[in-house]
Amino acid sequence: MEYLLNLYNQILKLYEIKMLGTTFDILKVVIIAYIAKKLGYLLIDRFYVMQEKSKIQFSERKIKTLSSLTKNILRYVIYFVAIYSILEILGLKMGSILAVAGVGSLAVGFGAQSLVKDVITGFFIIFEDQFGVGDYITINNFSGTVEEIGLRVTKIRDFSGDLNIIPNGEITSVTNHSKGAMRALVTIGISYEEDVDKALKILNEICNAVKKDRDDILEGPSVLGITNFKDSAIEVTIIAKTKPMQQWAVERDLRYRIKQEFDDNSVEFPYPHMDVVLKDINKKGDSDAERD
Repeated sequence: MEYLLNLYNQILKLYEIKMLGTTFDILKVVIIAYIAKKLGYLLIDRFYVMQEKSKIQFSERKIKTLSSLTKNILRYVIYFVAIYSILEILGLKMGSILAVAGVGSLAVGFGAQSLVKDVITGFFIIFEDQFGVGDYITINNFSGTVEEIGLRVTKIRDFSGDLNIIPNGEITSVTNHSKGAMRALVTIGISYEEDVDKALKILNEICNAVKKDRDDILEGPSVLGITNFKDSAIEVTIIAKTKPMQQWAVERDLRYRIKQEFDDNSVEFPYPHMDVVLKDINKKGDSDAERD
């Protein structure tokens, strides 16, 4: 009985030593994978910084997109190698697993159709340069700035700060607001009682001043003239072409200056109002009584 107990204790110690060694090996794989990922990210960033100084240069937008994609691919490769190594340490023969996976590849293929679709769509998004990191876009009613483009998903952050993660295979339409000149449009209401010529002159002076002060305006701003008649206002439209993503800043600047100049020149902004005419019914009744 004592002999069996000693044998059991020896086996238990060997098992504990083996488990300790296995845990240590797994920990080594995790640490190596973490270091490889950080080192790979550093080398990718260093490579694209060096590329900016080379003769063949890409735009900053393109560099960010390629850097994000390269890091994405590197992360998947490191994760796959790490998981493969951990399974080998645990005693799972990957050759047998791959053989079984080969038999069931048809079923896996049907189940991974959406994944394949995401990857193919992501490849064509990058190949066709539909949008890049830093672009302001609209995808499937989601609008925001592109933070990351991967082979499987695209991440965009909206103005509220929410991060929208969209599978590439579900992208059916894309509106890129950052390509080419953008339009700044400001509509100003002028009261019917005001001197229209005076108001138009002030607006033209404002447009000329804004054009001189800002370097993000490509064309205009120009006063188109009277574009509509409302119930209590005459509408005048100002239009300009700006650099991508600067149209809102130009519109805000125009509105601010218009408010200041209109106040300084006593030009009133219109407001909804209603004229009420009161008839003196008693006076009419007294007249009828006198007639009788």
